[in-house]
Amino acid sequence: MTKSISLALGANRATLSGPRSKQYRIRQNAKVFAKRLREAGFGVRKWTNISNKHFAAVADKMKENDVGDGRIAEVFSAARHLCEAYGNSNITPGNGVFNVRRGSIANSNSKAVAPEFVQGVIEKLENEIKYQYAPRAAAQIRLQYELGLRREESAKVDLVADWNREARSIHIQYGTKGGRPRTLYNLSEQQQEALEKAMPYVSQSDRPGVHNLMPIGMGDKWQEKLSYAAGLCGFTKKESGWTLHSNRHERFHRMYVEHTEFQSPNQHSSVEAFQHSAQNMAGEEWPRLDAEARDEIEVTAGHSAGRRDVSDAYLGSSH
Repeated sequence: MTKSISLALGANRATLSGPRSKQYRIRQNAKVFAKRLREAGFGVRKWTNISNKHFAAVADKMKENDVGDGRIAEVFSAARHLCEAYGNSNITPGNGVFNVRRGSIANSNSKAVAPEFVQGVIEKLENEIKYQYAPRAAAQIRLQYELGLRREESAKVDLVADWNREARSIHIQYGTKGGRPRTLYNLSEQQQEALEKAMPYVSQSDRPGVHNLMPIGMGDKWQEKLSYAAGLCGFTKKESGWTLHSNRHERFHRMYVEHTEFQSPNQHSSVEAFQHSAQNMAGEEWPRLDAEARDEIEVTAGHSAGRRDVSDAYLGSSH
């Protein structure tokens, strides 16, 4: 048995309370904690032996990978559940000591990719003849940009079964975070066009009757090919300052502006500057417009309306 297995098995075997869906998310996120702890070089094998130093190490490791504070807090919440389930009450309740701030999950600076940059990337990959997977990667990057799909969702979406052209909707059920499916409605012409451009790359998956946009038989190794294609165009954190996830940030930024007709908080120098600008643009209506846009974005992102930590991650906090 490897060192990582026992924490993962502990997560599977722990006695938890609440709905099964919540228990599932806790177990999955606790296993993320275990994996990151192993990557940080710790071989602890029991949840009873987890301490604050392990939480600090996981926070550092996740921050190294550009993971936001909200996601870290989500993983920490699950890890605390596991510690408590095994009688370990030695973990500090708050996350501030680990330099993880739930309320300020959003960076003050936007991570949204510049539209002209991603359009240039897509055009280059569509016409790249030296890399066989470039056009397929272009189609998926377009889906990420136009629909706000995560990179795994863009690879595993089933256009054959789940895209309803007439109803202008797409059901996203594969590759989702926490296994939570969602449906995107009222697709725009541009979004439908992005789906249409992806159709030539539909492949039969290893599951009978299920299709995706990965080469047949390649499976999750496709993600390495997608990263390579992005790298050919400088679409990396190191070269451009943006990652493929920046497509999702830009999608939700656009949704916010379309609904409110003013820029999101992280496009301003401070919360005060944002509120002043929003007030000038929409008067006393700005808080309502802000809340409506956030609810829509949170649902589109695959969460529940009211999850302000989620919209804060993409837009910045409005208060």
